[in-house]
Amino acid sequence: MNLLKLLSIFLFALLSTVFFACGYKNTPEGVSEEFLFRYLIELNQQGAQELCTGLATMKLQKEIESLRSVRMQPDLELSSAKPFIDYKLKSQQQRPDNSVTFFYDVTIESKGGYESQRQFVLSTIAVNGKWLVNNFDTFIPEREK
Repeated sequence: MNLLKLLSIFLFALLSTVFFACGYKNTPEGVSEEFLFRYLIELNQQGAQELCTGLATMKLQKEIESLRSVRMQPDLELSSAKPFIDYKLKSQQQRPDNSVTFFYDVTIESKGGYESQRQFVLSTIAVNGKWLVNNFDTFIPEREK
């Protein structure tokens, strides 16, 4: 086998391993964690929408449309105003319809030092063997109101 062909096979194997290792797990937990990372941490509604179906897709599409004019502003620098966001899984519930609902506590720390809490609920469902987020919502905890 010539060196070029051997190198090509090695490179293909390496890239395949990296690709599959970096993807999220096709599980309810995997898709919920990836959704939260894209949506809350990266502020990437388009990327989060790739993991959605049903009502979650409609909610994100509405959000994307409402933010379109803001995101098109020249010199918009999201990273300078972006708060620190942390989330922790509080609980999960397996539903009779084979969906799984996750409950997260979310902490938001602004650049000015202000901290607030939110509760994030999202539901996942298997569609054609692929787990997707089919609904999500954010609530202000009673102690914050």
